[in-house]
Amino acid sequence: MLVSKIGYQISQNSDFDELKNLLLNYTKRAYLVGGSVRDAFLGIKSKDYDIEIYDIEPAKFDSLMQECGAIGVGKSYFVYKLKNYDLSLPRTESKSGYGHKGFSVEYCNDERLASLRRDFTINSIMVNIFTGEVLDFWGGIADLEAKKLRITNEKSFSDDSLRVLRGVQFVSRFNLTCDLKSLEIMKAINIDDLSANRVYMELEKFFVAKFKIQGLNLLKLLNLDKKLFGVEFDEGFTRLINSKICVNKASFLYYLINYYYIDGKSLISRLALPNCYSISYKQPFLRRVSKFELLKIALDMPLCQWLGLDSKRRIKMAQALGIYEHKFSPNIDTSAILCVGKAYGDELKRLRIQAIKDYLNGCN
Repeated sequence: MLVSKIGYQISQNSDFDELKNLLLNYTKRAYLVGGSVRDAFLGIKSKDYDIEIYDIEPAKFDSLMQECGAIGVGKSYFVYKLKNYDLSLPRTESKSGYGHKGFSVEYCNDERLASLRRDFTINSIMVNIFTGEVLDFWGGIADLEAKKLRITNEKSFSDDSLRVLRGVQFVSRFNLTCDLKSLEIMKAINIDDLSANRVYMELEKFFVAKFKIQGLNLLKLLNLDKKLFGVEFDEGFTRLINSKICVNKASFLYYLINYYYIDGKSLISRLALPNCYSISYKQPFLRRVSKFELLKIALDMPLCQWLGLDSKRRIKMAQALGIYEHKFSPNIDTSAILCVGKAYGDELKRLRIQAIKDYLNGCN
């Protein structure tokens, strides 16, 4: 039995005490599985846990879950939610129809077979919450150490095309490189069956990932840059993304739209992204900035809200001008403006620009 330091820590985690007491009379094979195990080996703390429970027949498991107040979700196969646990029985899945719901599911009490349904080896590691035993049938720990993304089951991977986009967000979040054989399998998968919402859920994780360059390169290798965004990523765009401090989930699209001169509104609509992404084409984009330009933008927003505040130099300039957390609000006497309509707007704009110039002259 392999009990690593991580496995022992998981078995001693007090978060599992309540669950252990619940299952104690029924099984000693309950495993933490999926992303929370991967995160534990990466030193990332998890608040939600996926637990796979063995040696309990489905009918008895359903009864036990109902007794403890767990809520069942899913149609053909229940996963029960209890506090911060997702509790399920081990299962195998086989493709039986179109789309992500077209699967036949069967109960499987064998850890090795059940772990085969995991998309990538880094997500196939299992840890017994009672004993700390680590089961790693497909080399997930070694792949994590080597920073490699590798498919678990080559025969069934293509059953759900969403796994291709999951691969993109995994390499982006964890700084991984895709295994060459896995890359070839992923390239052959058509993602046209995916709904816009499923695509968005994976893209959003890519948008906020720390190692976007890895995901950007994988999208290009998979020929998904053109399919999803309508352009082929070039070296200039890669360098642009790599040079920026991206703190907003709309930042990637902001650079994409302005670098390639894309119709941002159409792109957001085609990808069915939420309205919060509209700032990616509505906010000003400047390749070079001056104090004047920063103050001009700050008339409408604090610069901490501007996607273009994407370098240490720009941040220091904004802080020095006092417009990082606050808008620039010059004292303008609008009562002196006698015109109306468009002329009023033009005069107000002129006065605001003059106020910026006056402010800068006063600073010098």
